[in-house]
Amino acid sequence: MRKRIMLIFIVCFLLLATGCSNREIWQKTEKVVPVSVYQVSENQRQRISRYIGTVQPEKTVNLSFKIGGRIDSVRVKKGDIVKKGDVLVSLDKTDLLYAENLAKSQLEMALAQYEKASNGATEEDIEQARLNVVKAEDAYNYALDRFNEVKELFQKGTATKQAYEQAELEVKMRESDLKLAREIQAQVQKGARYEEIKALSAQVESARTEYNYRKSQLDEATLKSPIDGTVLEVLCEEGEMAGAGYPVIVVCSDNRIINVGVPEKELKNITIETEVKIEKDDREFQSKIKRISDVPDTTTGLYNFEIACDELDEPFGASVKVHFSLGTEKGIYIPISAILNDGTDFVFTVSQDRAVRKNITIEEVYNFEARVTGLDNGDLLITSGISRLSTGDRITVKEVDYGTNN
Repeated sequence: MRKRIMLIFIVCFLLLATGCSNREIWQKTEKVVPVSVYQVSENQRQRISRYIGTVQPEKTVNLSFKIGGRIDSVRVKKGDIVKKGDVLVSLDKTDLLYAENLAKSQLEMALAQYEKASNGATEEDIEQARLNVVKAEDAYNYALDRFNEVKELFQKGTATKQAYEQAELEVKMRESDLKLAREIQAQVQKGARYEEIKALSAQVESARTEYNYRKSQLDEATLKSPIDGTVLEVLCEEGEMAGAGYPVIVVCSDNRIINVGVPEKELKNITIETEVKIEKDDREFQSKIKRISDVPDTTTGLYNFEIACDELDEPFGASVKVHFSLGTEKGIYIPISAILNDGTDFVFTVSQDRAVRKNITIEEVYNFEARVTGLDNGDLLITSGISRLSTGDRITVKEVDYGTNN
């Protein structure tokens, strides 16, 4: 029995001795990671929002005709420099000239009949009224023949519905003119009363309105540049049919702006008075905001900012850096390279020669730094060797960065 107790005592002693020896070995072989650290401090920094902008024309105009017709001549090509008032494209004016001349004749006839009715008709007046009826009959017959031709082509599918409807309208107008001429002839022959003179006055105004309309159509058959600038696109060719309202020429101004897309969350920080700096290669320019769009782009959801770029001579489409100055803000700024993430942003700091994990929140990012919360003034932030660290690892500091503002 005494031998068994002695044996148990010896075994326990050996186990205890072995445990102490292993602990001393573990302490001697524990991993020590050399690291560099940055002493955290709260600093005042200039807040800058950085974006990429695109150089664009200050004004782009899509030009179209108010009336449809066949393209007679295209006088410019893509890239041409144009001045305000330069003729760009013209429609065929044959039918328009005819319509204007006819409307002018109808106006002159209405004026003459009004004056005759006011002054009393002579034999010459009666004869002129007859001739006006003949002229109106000729115009009506011409319009009717043209309508029948267009109608036949429309039924065969070689004429547009627009051409058919226009020819039909012309017949109705010429029929109305003929009716008016015959009424005037009858009035001249029997003499005019006060009511008739008043009616003739109204007919004069109606004829004048028709003439002005036809004259404006003739003017609108010539497309002129509304601005000084450059032809961006030519969307038509001679001989083609141009529809009313469809762009045929795109002209842009020579003045440049920079377009920048800004998210909605930034609108509260950036106003029309915000200072702006433009950067291209190694050049920098101070600029200003010209306009902020009221609604976002339907595709990107960003709000367009137009930035002046009078000093920047870059081609359309060039990319530039745009910096919005948002004032200063106090906070803790650390290198982005020191931040790790395993689903939560965190960093390692030093506490009693050990690596300690601290969870942080990234508030904003500026270039290679981030403004964060979750750290305190004086914390020693580990900035190197972090990929080899785990919480509780023993470390040795090989370098301390106190920062430029500490």
